[in-house]
Amino acid sequence: MFFALRELRTARWRFALITGVVLLLSVLVSGLLGLTAGLAGQSVSALRALGSGGASFVLPADADGAVDLDRAALTTEQIDAVTAADPTAVPVGIARVTLDDGSETGVAAVAVGLSAPVGSVAVPGGGAGLVTDGVDDELGADIRSIGVNGTSLAVTGEAGDLWHSHTPVVVTDLDTWRDLAPRGGPATMMAVDGGGSGAVGSGDPGSGLATVDADGLVDSLPSHRAENTSLTTMTSMLLAVTALVVGAFFTVWGMQRRPDIAVLKALGASTGAVIRDSLGQAAFVLAVGVGGGVAITALLGLLIGGTVPFVVSAGTTLVPALLLGGLGLAGAAVSLRPVVTVDPTTALGASR
Repeated sequence: MFFALRELRTARWRFALITGVVLLLSVLVSGLLGLTAGLAGQSVSALRALGSGGASFVLPADADGAVDLDRAALTTEQIDAVTAADPTAVPVGIARVTLDDGSETGVAAVAVGLSAPVGSVAVPGGGAGLVTDGVDDELGADIRSIGVNGTSLAVTGEAGDLWHSHTPVVVTDLDTWRDLAPRGGPATMMAVDGGGSGAVGSGDPGSGLATVDADGLVDSLPSHRAENTSLTTMTSMLLAVTALVVGAFFTVWGMQRRPDIAVLKALGASTGAVIRDSLGQAAFVLAVGVGGGVAITALLGLLIGGTVPFVVSAGTTLVPALLLGGLGLAGAAVSLRPVVTVDPTTALGASR
């Protein structure tokens, strides 16, 4: 590593440039991952809470399978059929409504039958509601009641930080939910035992029902699918760009170093030592660039977390750091051909 560190000192501005580029790419990648996680939390955290207990969910279906959650509505006959197949099934309702507070505040009313909680979502008594952090931010933490469609709900507690399609959630019982959102039908879906869900709806194409697991329930929200796919594609492209940029830089750098590498080989340095030297140089640049970029993103995420949906976690910091480091080293390794194939006799003037 002596030669690599010496080059880093003598060509400091050149390496500062590529380190800065890697740092900016790291900020973009980790920032997009943090934003993706934050937006997902504000889109499907309520659905994830419903599926946290391992239940499966029966949704109305068409020829293509389970319908999108935005237009799902079970009939009374379908609810009876599911209940007959699984007596422990719990109806669940989800609908977007507007509060009667003059502010046109939109919320997602999530309802669960009184028979049992679904996942981590439990309901208050009949006619009451639980508000989430987003509702508190809109209306104040000391709110005692809310009105929807002329119906007043007594607020009896908090339901945590739950969101559905980027709107805060109000949790209530199913009968009250039917009054709040009469156009939503008797229920949106049924939560059934995950171990026996295969017998409910999924095996009969003519039943008009389909069973999905917790991940399938999240995927049934079309806005989340589109949003997540777009951001994930952008992140993947940035990862590929990082590998290409680092590989291109070290390819050019390797071609410029050929005379120096030839001298090293003429003095007895092995090809393996030269490769380790080159990769160590790349690893140093990546460690500084990626580490600095991820640290900047984490700091910015902590500063803006209250105003922008952004998540700072191992998945949005350590994971992108490892990916960027691995792909950058892969790009540098591919660029080693000028270093590996250099002829030591060129250092002695054989090419003149």
